[in-house]
Amino acid sequence: MKKLLFILMFVAAAFSASAQESAKTIKIRILISLNGASRAGMSAVKQMLVQYQKAYPSVDTAVWTRIAGYYNEKDLTNLLVPIYERHFSETEVDGMIDFYKSPAGKKMVEKLPLFTSESQAAGKIWGEHIAAKIQKDIEAASK
Repeated sequence: MKKLLFILMFVAAAFSASAQESAKTIKIRILISLNGASRAGMSAVKQMLVQYQKAYPSVDTAVWTRIAGYYNEKDLTNLLVPIYERHFSETEVDGMIDFYKSPAGKKMVEKLPLFTSESQAAGKIWGEHIAAKIQKDIEAASK
């Protein structure tokens, strides 16, 4: 009986420990909230859904509402946490939290969507310019 009681206590303790997050994990969740990583991911999903809605205009609104429900910021954050845990020490996470709490960090989060959009547009133009050069070289070499 004592052995069974010990095993039950051990299992309960194991479940309790797994339910609690480490200080580093909690800090990573704070960092993800501050740096906007999961919000940016959700924004990308919303933009993707808008494109799907344009491509499939006959699909009922209720279907799009249901599809939008497949994605949530908590699930995305849960996917990001182990990635941050693998790549950053707790000290580095502390430093990043300090940065994102600073005026410069807050501005970075505020401007990042616009910065990303402008960078993508510039990269597209740059890529098209390079593709034109490549095409010209290939055509010249093929003659």
